Parts: sequence; structure tokens; C-alpha cells
Amino acid sequence: MPFKDAERLAELAPRIMNAFHDLGRQHPEKSKLSMRQYQAMIILHASETLSLSQLCEKLALAPSTGTELVNRLINLGYLEKKTEKEDQRQVKLCLTPKGGEVVSERRKVLSEMITRFLSVFSEKDRTLFVDYFEKIWDMIVKYDLHKQKSGPPRKHD
Repeated sequence: MPFKDAERLAELAPRIMNAFHDLGRQHPEKSKLSMRQYQAMIILHASETLSLSQLCEKLALAPSTGTELVNRLINLGYLEKKTEKEDQRQVKLCLTPKGGEVVSERRKVLSEMITRFLSVFSEKDRTLFVDYFEKIWDMIVKYDLHKQKSGPPRKHD
């Protein structure tokens, strides 16, 4: 039955993603960041500092693509490079205060959009909806799917 489940998810996933994507159209962005640029900023916000290779690994990007992305964010004033005191050859990336503000503002806007999205749900359905997302995330973590780059998922009992 795994194939049948995969077919069901292949049908549902784009519809669900589209519903959330449509939320983004309701809020014009000041900062005009691509989704990948924003993902990089969120990762750096959570990690505080990362090397370029670590960031590329987390985003599943080729080093050349990661370099372009980072350079654009540096030019926009959202990221900066810092050299390690112990080893001057080691360069770490981190958010600037301006980049931190963008992440905070986007998170606030996202919360507002989700609040509007959920406002049409009954309280019971709203709770179920959020609970299901938490359960999905718990399963992703349980099977280490949040760390996988590619290839088939590991089997678990």
C-alpha cells in the first residue's frame, strides 16, 4: 500500500502548498526576498553562525549557488562574514541586525496570515489542524527526514 499512499500525498501536497502559497500573495513584501534567501536567513537565525559549506548543506545547494545566494544577501545588508579568532582562515556567516529584523518581521507577517487562514475554522477544527501539523513534524523528526539530503528514507519499525 505505500504506492497508494504516495499517490494520495502526490495529489494532496500541491493543493495544500498552493493554499499556503496563496496566503503570501495577500501580503506584499517590502524586502522582495526569494524563498531560498529567506530560508537561508531562517537557518542562520536559528544557528547564529555557519560556514558557507554548512549553510549549503542545510539548503541542499551546490557551493557555487550558495556563494551567489550569500553574496546577494551580503549586498542587501542582511548577512555578514566574520573570521574566527582562533583560525583566520575560517569564515562564518551570520545575520546582521537588519537581517534579524527582516526575519522577525516576516515571522510576524506569517503569523498574521496564518491567523487569518485559521479564522474560518471552528475552534475544534483549528486545534485539529495545528495538532496534525505537529504530528507530521514529529514523524519527520522521528524518521530523521529533516536531516536527509536525498535518497530513499531509512526504514523504521
